[in-house]
Formats: sequence, structure tokens, C-alpha cells
Amino acid sequence: MAVQPARDIARGCRLQAACTPLSSPESTSHTGSMREVAGWLEQTPRILRLMLRASGEAEYLWKPSPSRWSIAEVLGHLCHVEKLGFRRRVERIMNEDNPLLENYDPNAFAAAGAYSGRTLEDALTEFERERAESLELLRTLPVDAAARPGRHAELGPLTLGHLIHEWPFHDLGHVRQIAELLRAAKYYPHMGPWQKFYTINP
Repeated sequence: MAVQPARDIARGCRLQAACTPLSSPESTSHTGSMREVAGWLEQTPRILRLMLRASGEAEYLWKPSPSRWSIAEVLGHLCHVEKLGFRRRVERIMNEDNPLLENYDPNAFAAAGAYSGRTLEDALTEFERERAESLELLRTLPVDAAARPGRHAELGPLTLGHLIHEWPFHDLGHVRQIAELLRAAKYYPHMGPWQKFYTINP
């Protein structure tokens, strides 16, 4: 029972989609899809708090290898990128004419220590606070906001709708990553012969 590794999330938050999407951009109204996205984003802090309420400091700080992220660093990244990666870009696209959006390099921020130094409770509380501010912003967007353009330093032209849909995709990747780290650190070492049936790659 192999689990798809989450290493691509920790190494730059990049994933090349190799599947057929359930729906196309043309099949969903911008207004409805943006409301749906906001509804999902509201749940992520609750999911993380429920997942991690039984974890201890050992699991929270454990790193699979020196080059891989701990749960602590993943949560630190979520706090940091919420404000500087997502909300700032939404604000710029709404307030500027086709702005050039700077690249966000998570590995550089991790190496600089931006994702470290938070306790579990501090990280969860900070993420809840930052996410609440983001949701407040999203609820103020006009119905035609999804079509507003921007330019990414690496990706080129995009719209606010593209950015809004990356947001829950990014959330889910890190929820999966945290789940894989948690089960690898907390449960896998004590499974005895059952380990034969599983492949982990946190």
C-alpha cells in the first residue's frame, strides 16, 4: 500500500499534474468557484489542529533527513506564505494594473530560518490568524475579480482566478505532507512486521 511521496511539496511546492482534471475552467462560474475555494480555505486550520492535537514535540520537530522539512517547518511555511505568497499577491492584483509578481522561493526562506522557531500552538494560532485575514479579504472581492490579470516573474501571464485556485491545491499538498510525516514518525516505527506492506517517503 504505497503512498505518493510529498517531497515535491517541500522542495519548492511544485507538482506537475499528470491527470485529466475533473472540470475545466470554462465549466465553473468564477463567482461560484471562488466561494467554494473560500469555503475550503476556511477548513484547513481546523483540519491541521485536529490532525496534530495528539502529536508531541518529538513528532513535531522530526526531520526525515537534514534536507527535508519537519512538521514544524511545514507549519512555519504555511504561516509565512499565507501572508507573503498568497494574500500579498491578491492585494497587488486587485490594487495594481497587471502587476509583476515576484517569485516566492520556499527553500530559500527555509534556509534563512523563516519557517523555524515556532511552537506547535504558536504555529497553529498564527496560521489561524493569517488565514482569517485572508478570508476577510476574499469575501470583499467583487464578482468579476477572478478575471483580473497579473504577471508572474517565472510563469508569465495569469489571473486572480488562477491564484485563488492554487491556494487550496497548495493547502492539500501540505496537509498530505504533514500526514505522511506524522504517520512516519509516530506509528511506522512501532508496526513491526506490518511495515512490509507499506512504503513511506515523508
